Amino acid sequence: MQWDIHLEDLSCGGCRVEDPRGGMALGEFVRLFIAGTGPHIAEVAWRQGSRVGLEFQTPLPERIFALLAEGRWDDAKHALADPRHFGFARRSCL
Repeated sequence: MQWDIHLEDLSCGGCRVEDPRGGMALGEFVRLFIAGTGPHIAEVAWRQGSRVGLEFQTPLPERIFALLAEGRWDDAKHALADPRHFGFARRSCL
């Protein structure tokens, strides 16, 4: 099943989303596509009503996070496709 969600509080290690349908169960793994990047695999770490905390299986590289946070969607999409950015997440992002 696939649907759009509202993304909040994005960090290198995860994010909070609104899930008014209640379709995400605690411990479940989901695939996120953020502004043309992804898939990002994340585990449902907590749930409070319709708010859900997701923890990325692989943290976002700091540069990708910064581009997304600045609203530079196209730059983030192209930077994520660059193989030099895989596996490089600074500890400060977690």
